[in-house]
Amino acid sequence: MDKEMRMVLVKKEYEKIVSELPRILPVGYLIMVLIGMLFNYFKFDYFGINIFQYASVFDFLISPFEDPHILLFIFGSLLVVVFTLVMDKLWERRFPKSYKRWTLSWMNKGWYKPLSFVLVLIVYIFYGAYIYGAYTYGSIHRQKDVVVRFQDADTLHGKQIGKVGNTLFLLCENEVKVIPFTAFRELSFRLEE
Repeated sequence: MDKEMRMVLVKKEYEKIVSELPRILPVGYLIMVLIGMLFNYFKFDYFGINIFQYASVFDFLISPFEDPHILLFIFGSLLVVVFTLVMDKLWERRFPKSYKRWTLSWMNKGWYKPLSFVLVLIVYIFYGAYIYGAYTYGSIHRQKDVVVRFQDADTLHGKQIGKVGNTLFLLCENEVKVIPFTAFRELSFRLEE
């Protein structure tokens, strides 16, 4: 194949990708939002909070961008997906007998690769969200206390679990306090004594 022909093929591939972007980007954003919802669910579920009671639609629309860990997981997952697909092709090409045994000879069936890929991806995302929930649970216990000053001058000390919508979640000793934003006047970090 000569150089001109390759350039024409590359240009056609590029144009095909660019023309598909308006369809791919909304689906990609929807997937990011769903992953963000799942991660937030596991984060708050460790404390016994049903986040869906307090969150609005807008909270979930920005959830992938609120925490850098979620964004890192999403973009890291893209790398894992590409790496997995490359390794799958390499394994199939280099070691066809073991690949055939591992796939139970289903590798030639049209449904096998898409179904197995989707199932593994779903398990991977749920497992990642579960680990994220455990990680944030531990990190919240290690953070400094915050002080909430209410309108009537009372104060409450605890560890901030998070803010969702117009609600603050505070861990006081082993009890979770749900505080609406309208109830307090000031939120500050407690200095070490």
